[in-house]
Amino acid sequence: MTNCFIGLGSNLANAGVHPMQQLIIARNAIDILPGCQVVNCSSIYQSKALTLDDEPQDDYFNAVIQVETHLGAQALLDVLQTIETAQGRTREKRWAARTIDLDILLYGNQVIQTPRLIVPHPEMFNRDFVLLPLYQIAPDISIADTSGSKILKDVITKLNESSIKRVGEFSNSELNAGENDA
Repeated sequence: MTNCFIGLGSNLANAGVHPMQQLIIARNAIDILPGCQVVNCSSIYQSKALTLDDEPQDDYFNAVIQVETHLGAQALLDVLQTIETAQGRTREKRWAARTIDLDILLYGNQVIQTPRLIVPHPEMFNRDFVLLPLYQIAPDISIADTSGSKILKDVITKLNESSIKRVGEFSNSELNAGENDA
């Protein structure tokens, strides 16, 4: 089995399903995939949306899950994109609002560079909403990339924790939301 980490994000309701619930649905869908088992979940965090233009978006809800899988990286990507589609994800515009976004952050210690998949995720070191949840569940992880290896606890010192806030927890397939569900 390969140990991997998947980033989950949502800022768009789908059929009345709140973005925080979208994360739960995706986490549960991953957990029941043949050859996959969710072994750890971060808290759920809220942060401002990153955009490429001035079009306003609702805040994002993000989490990171740790998964053990028999699936290869490309096969895992395929099933994650199938889950995204099932949850109403469309790909009309880069960095647009999303019902669900599932990113393979790390796949074992592998460095993968294909036209469809780059691991470690190329933007993860620029995203506090990825680093803090990852640090929460794997503080001592070493992340290999094309420039060598980085220890997460060394990278996390540059984190701007004021840019995100913890708003909930995964618990028995339900979310125990914080006071601000925005």
